[in-house]
Amino acid sequence: MTRSTLLLASFVLLGPSIPAAAQDADFSLTYHIERTPAAQLSIETCGNTVADAAAQAGLQAVSQSFPGQLVTVSGGAEGRGAFVAQCIAVDDKTVSVVQGIDYQQAKGAIGDFADQAFAAVQAAVR
Repeated sequence: MTRSTLLLASFVLLGPSIPAAAQDADFSLTYHIERTPAAQLSIETCGNTVADAAAQAGLQAVSQSFPGQLVTVSGGAEGRGAFVAQCIAVDDKTVSVVQGIDYQQAKGAIGDFADQAFAAVQAAVR
């Protein structure tokens, strides 16, 4: 057999198992999005608010800033889940997106954190 035939045969045999494994993974997604006038909420304030909430919740977090465009805060807790918050400058608005992914079928601690972080961002609006 040629090398390409063997490669094609391996894709045919292994291909169906990849989606099946993904379907067996249990997770729960919590998702919030809001647009706020930038004069009332800057992307920096949005990002700092999420980072502070993560620290208070005992979650590991990393922030990344692209001045005038985007602030991201991501992290989580090993084995429990992960979160991502994006604070995006769009025209004269700040778009805040907070997502929590629990590594279980039902909403758990990370989903609850996403709710709390989103509420903190909303409370930070002047």
